[in-house]
Amino acid sequence: MTPTDEAFRDALRDVLARSGLSMRALSAAMGRDPGYIAALLDPTRPSRARPTPADLLAASDATGFSFVELLESLWGIDPEHLGRERGDSGAADAPMRRLSADERALVRDFAELLVARRSRRPQRRPAVK
Repeated sequence: MTPTDEAFRDALRDVLARSGLSMRALSAAMGRDPGYIAALLDPTRPSRARPTPADLLAASDATGFSFVELLESLWGIDPEHLGRERGDSGAADAPMRRLSADERALVRDFAELLVARRSRRPQRRPAVK
């Protein structure tokens, strides 16, 4: 079910806040005019076309959010539906699906932190016997 205009604007504001990008920067990343995101967020302006899949792929690259997460939050597309379409069992992701979008974002942030820490840590060599 496609989110209402207000739910869409809330989700888009959340993407902006978590990404740290400006409205102009996200518009540019999508290859849109500089005022595209601002117009989407302004409830007093006539509705504009919501971001296309190509826009969301570009936004994914610019923000680091997964394409599937953007489809879920901005278009209301259930990730489980996408998995079923692809034939994924999704058993490993079952616990993640029970979390809210904010909780999943925290888990992803923590995983990124662990990867960053590991890449900065000097590799230990086995002791010579």
